[in-house]
Amino acid sequence: MKIIQSFPRAILGAWPTPLQPAQQLSRYLGCPLYIKREDMTGLGAGGNKARKLEFQLGKAQADGATHVITTGAIQSNHAHLTASAARKLGLAPHLVLSGTPVAEKSGNLLLDALMESEITFVSPPAGRPPLDTINEVMLDIAAGITKEGGTPCIIPEGGTDALGTVGYILAVEELARQLHPLGLDQKRILIVVATGTCGTHAGLVAGVRAQSHSFDILGVSVSGSTPIKLNKTAKVATETLQLAGYDHAVEPGELWIEDRYIGSGYGELTEECCNAITTAAVTEGLFLDPVYTGKAMAALLDMGQSGQLSKYDAVVFMHTGGLPLLFHYDSALVSFNK
Repeated sequence: MKIIQSFPRAILGAWPTPLQPAQQLSRYLGCPLYIKREDMTGLGAGGNKARKLEFQLGKAQADGATHVITTGAIQSNHAHLTASAARKLGLAPHLVLSGTPVAEKSGNLLLDALMESEITFVSPPAGRPPLDTINEVMLDIAAGITKEGGTPCIIPEGGTDALGTVGYILAVEELARQLHPLGLDQKRILIVVATGTCGTHAGLVAGVRAQSHSFDILGVSVSGSTPIKLNKTAKVATETLQLAGYDHAVEPGELWIEDRYIGSGYGELTEECCNAITTAAVTEGLFLDPVYTGKAMAALLDMGQSGQLSKYDAVVFMHTGGLPLLFHYDSALVSFNK
């Protein structure tokens, strides 16, 4: 931890985030459930990316950055949180969003516009990895900023790199401290998180490995290829541990990713996701999003109803944010719930 504490850090969130018991949902699961409220970080509309951005933008400030560039989907939670963090620190945000411009702004895109973020829309050509095109665009934007006398900082998609991910080593330490007075810090705990760009999942794995907790980590995939995700999560977790001064390596075969709840693709609604969103709202007054946390909760509810949680003393569900997405998917959610 001493090495992590030596890294430049811009305090962006209100820590610790709450750990709340979910008594009504616990009855559905047959196991005590706690919600780790990463959606209540206090930055922008809330979300897990604040932990990563504290270290990434801490370094950016130390390097004299004037502009922050990042990428994501049009409704990217990460892009919104990055823009929020940039504005909070007096930096100019430039978002490179995958897709075509839209006339009506809603959800995260509305919030991006309210912050007067510079936005570049990119539609990568067919037959080429989309991220290759997007990375080239970000580099071109950075070159233009430099030419005009500014100092750009590029943050990768999802904020997924070793520097940002060390924030989740600290999150595991924070969680263990919250579980201690409940008598659960040395118990068998399952931590459930949505897995997109793999950084938060990798950080949780790194945190558990660094501190030797008996916590299992389940990543519920929301997109893409599971073998690629396993390899990426293991790679980022290993790089994060090494950056933080730990002599550990994580292998793909050690990881647990559930990929049966993706549906037809990233950002596409499923019946199970909509049912999970409704169940959380009705039982706990808890609002999940259709892209990440709704699908993670769908997996968790199925596990509880099939008795797969009986070996755990408790489950911790990482609520990674995404509330603005509900206002983008509003009509689709209503259609599913008819």
